Amino acid sequence: MKNGLWAYKEIDAIHLEITNRCNAGCPMCPRYINYGADLNPNLIETDIRYDDFVKWFDVDFVSRLRKLYACGNYGDPIAAKDTLPIFKYLRENNSHMALVIHTNASARSPEWFYELGLLMNDERRGDSCVFSVDGLGDTNHLYRKNTNFDKILENMKAFRAAGGVANWDYIVFKHNAHQIDTARQMAREMGFTKFNVKRTTRWSKYDNEGLGYCEVPDKNGDYLLQQPTEESLRHKNVDNLKKVIGIVPNYVSNEEFDRMYPVVNGKNSDIYTEFDPVTRKQIEINFKKIEVGCRAVNFENGGSSSNNEIFISAEGEVYPCCFLGGEPNRYSRSDDSFMKMLELNGGRDSIDLHNHTLPSIIESDLYQRLLPRTFELDHNMRSKQCTSCCGKEWNKLDHGELGDPNAEETQLR
Repeated sequence: MKNGLWAYKEIDAIHLEITNRCNAGCPMCPRYINYGADLNPNLIETDIRYDDFVKWFDVDFVSRLRKLYACGNYGDPIAAKDTLPIFKYLRENNSHMALVIHTNASARSPEWFYELGLLMNDERRGDSCVFSVDGLGDTNHLYRKNTNFDKILENMKAFRAAGGVANWDYIVFKHNAHQIDTARQMAREMGFTKFNVKRTTRWSKYDNEGLGYCEVPDKNGDYLLQQPTEESLRHKNVDNLKKVIGIVPNYVSNEEFDRMYPVVNGKNSDIYTEFDPVTRKQIEINFKKIEVGCRAVNFENGGSSSNNEIFISAEGEVYPCCFLGGEPNRYSRSDDSFMKMLELNGGRDSIDLHNHTLPSIIESDLYQRLLPRTFELDHNMRSKQCTSCCGKEWNKLDHGELGDPNAEETQLR
C-alpha cells in the first residue's frame, strides 16, 4: 500500500550513479574542493559492480522500467568498470526502456563507445548519450580539466557510427561563448540530435559589473572562469527569484516537527540566500514558503504519481533524487534538513542496498512519511535542496543550470 509518494511497484525510472570516480577535474564540481585542486575528502571512491546490480535489480524489475539514466553527482559513468556490462544487461532484458548517459567522453576507446552506441540507438525510445563538452580544442579543457578534445571527438564519432543517439551539453563561459555556433555546427555535421547551452549559477564571486567568476588554481598558472558578457548567455536565476519574492510571507512553524525536530544541526534557519549581482546584496527568502514540484515524483492532480523515480548512489544507497543524494558527501558538512530525516530513518545504513532490499527501503519512514510531509508549505523540515532545485515559483535549475533542452534553438534536426 502506498502511504507516501513512492511505491515500490510503481517505480519506473532509475537515476544511477554507477561510480563516483572521474577522469576530469572540473572546478565547480562537488567532487573537488578548492576549485578543482583537491579531491573532496568525504568521498570514498567506488563503483557499482555488475554482480551487485543484477542482485539488486532482477529481470522482472528491469523489464518494467521506463528509463534508466546514468549521471550522478560526483562521477562520470565511463570511469566505472562495469558500465557497459550493466547497460547490456538492461537492454537485453528491456527492449523498450530509454537508456541515457552523461559523460565528458575523454576516457575509454572508440571501440567502447561504438558498443555503447549499439545499445542506445533509438531516439523514439528516448535513448541518448549526452556529451558534456564546453568548448573546442583550445577551450574545453579550461573547465573540463584533464580532458583531451581530440579523444572526445574520436569517441563521439564512434558512438554515432554505431547509430547512437547523441546530444551535446555546452556550459557557456566568457572564454568559450564565441565558439557556440562552431560547436553547434560540428554537432549537426556528426548527426547529433540536440545542442543545449547551459548557463551555470555556481559562481564563487562577482566583479564590479555584477559578472560571476571563479579563481581556478592550476600548476601552469592560475586563471579565471568568468561569466559571459552577453546578457543572453547569462543565467536568469536571480531575475526570476526577484519576480516571486513578493509572495513570500512570514514563517509559520509546524507543531509536530517542532517537537520532533526543533533545530537543524544546532541551528534553526528558515532563510535561503541568493546573491544579486545587480544590487550586490544577498536576497533572503523563506524557502519553506515556496511550493515544490518534485522532479522525481510527479504528484500533481490530487496526488497521483505519473513519474516514480529513485536515485542510486555509487555506494549503493537509495535516495529520492540526486539533489538529496549528494548531501551526505558534501565537503562542507550539510545542514540540510534531509540529513535529519535520514538520521531519523536509521542513517545511511537504512537505505543501503548491500544491507536491505529495495522494497523495504521504499516502505521506510523516509519515503512514506518524513519526506512527503515536508513538501507541504510551512513545513518545519522542508529541505532547502527541495526548494532550490524543485520550487515551482522559483528554482535554480530551470533558469540556467539545465539549459533549455526543449527549446527550438536546441534542436538540430
